[in-house]
Amino acid sequence: MTYIPADGRPFTVSMGLRALNILEWIEVDSNRDAELKQKRDLLQQHHGQVFAALPEGQRGSQETLDLLLAYLNETFPELLHDINIDPDVHPLESAARLVQEDLVVMSPNDGQWILTAACVCFPSRWDLTEKVGANLYDIHAPVPHYAERIGDATNTMFSKFTADRPVWRVNWTILDSDELFQPTGHLRDLARNVAPEGEFGDVTFFRTERQTLRVLPSGDVLFTIRNYVNSLNDLAAKFPEFRENLGKTLLTTSDETRGYKGWHPIWEQLMNWTHMHENA
Repeated sequence: MTYIPADGRPFTVSMGLRALNILEWIEVDSNRDAELKQKRDLLQQHHGQVFAALPEGQRGSQETLDLLLAYLNETFPELLHDINIDPDVHPLESAARLVQEDLVVMSPNDGQWILTAACVCFPSRWDLTEKVGANLYDIHAPVPHYAERIGDATNTMFSKFTADRPVWRVNWTILDSDELFQPTGHLRDLARNVAPEGEFGDVTFFRTERQTLRVLPSGDVLFTIRNYVNSLNDLAAKFPEFRENLGKTLLTTSDETRGYKGWHPIWEQLMNWTHMHENA
């Protein structure tokens, strides 16, 4: 699957929700075996960093496992061959081992939505241990313009979701690594690490997150995150308009957004690669 939300239009901080065809809830591709193995390894070696659960998230976690098993049995029955669910393993961890998506359960509490359980093996430079038990405002506190532009609207929207109307959205960033597991890190100045001219687009990556949200029977909200990573040069070869469109969108980002995304060390190289140039 390829999602390219940087389409030349101005960069905005928004939910950007679209109606989700529930038959297309989970996406499966040729990377499944490798990514599920990576999940298993991470859960074994870094369990406390990629999995967290509060008692309040237990019911939503069990509902997530039940829904995924039913969905996979109907849509991808071949994927459940020889699958055994260990009753001693937390249900959300069992669910996350079935799909390439990361899974997050949000629960209502006094008008706020709290992260009560999550299995996030493929974070894009954020730490799950800092988010568990936090509400939507605190989770997104580092995101420039979130609070003043969509904070209240997002919180209200969560409360208005209904089980029969699941939604999806796409988020994106640019990173200097194609690793899926990136809990921390800062972008390097690639000019100091790349010798041959023209390699910047081969070692710089466009990372998209396809996110879905659906209401669980308990009233909790399940948030799924599916990551896709492509080099800039790979996307430019497949989509000739990508280079120019990315540059146009990047030019409209605020300095705060560029700092949050970590783009400052590679900004000049990004502008050169997109053939865009700023006056400042």
